[in-house]
Amino acid sequence: MKGPGIKEYLEVLMNRKKSAIEAKEEYLIINSKELHAEISENFATMPTCCQAMYKVMLEGDEIIQKPKGETGFGSHLTIRYDLRDMENRRAYFEAKKRGRPMKSEEEKIRAKRLKQGLSAIDLSEICTTWLLDKGWDVTGINGKLVAVKEDERWVIDIHGMKRGRKQSLPAKMNDILKQMEDGNTRYSMAMNDSLSYRRQWNQIPHVVKEKLNVSVLLADKKGNVVEY
Repeated sequence: MKGPGIKEYLEVLMNRKKSAIEAKEEYLIINSKELHAEISENFATMPTCCQAMYKVMLEGDEIIQKPKGETGFGSHLTIRYDLRDMENRRAYFEAKKRGRPMKSEEEKIRAKRLKQGLSAIDLSEICTTWLLDKGWDVTGINGKLVAVKEDERWVIDIHGMKRGRKQSLPAKMNDILKQMEDGNTRYSMAMNDSLSYRRQWNQIPHVVKEKLNVSVLLADKKGNVVEY
């Protein structure tokens, strides 16, 4: 079952604007975390929530706080909407043109790489969005993500597609074992989803993975992430 889409978010946002105008308010401040909790409590739809908030912005509106990371989506997004003279102000962001635009050479190369597998940059972006949807604050540091939520800390090594011989999962796991200094920190490896990695992961005894507090994140080309 899918969560609410952008139409549901847009409807709530427009109703909030209308109610604020009727109450003689000049400004309306909305935070993505609060809006998401109201509309999509049981589904991770934070990117959709933020897209809707950006979509209803007009010239003169202000982004008070940007989300952490580079995706533009997250629970920290806070926007102040100016409710005055809305009819005569243009959209803050230009609407996308219909149809599929011609791809640049850079985009063609990127698309070719995606067919082969997700790069470290692609994996990092996908995992960042996935973590933000789950309420984590995320920072990228030297090929890894450090996520924090309340008193929890999670370190994720990013292993995207690279040239040369493909490294086995146990070899990748050996790299993260060398980083383990804090017994209270959770550790994971993020990789391209494959039957080979799933099989190798299942061959590692459960008691070992449990004691080490380590897991693996497998991401497919559509941006879906599953934690094992």
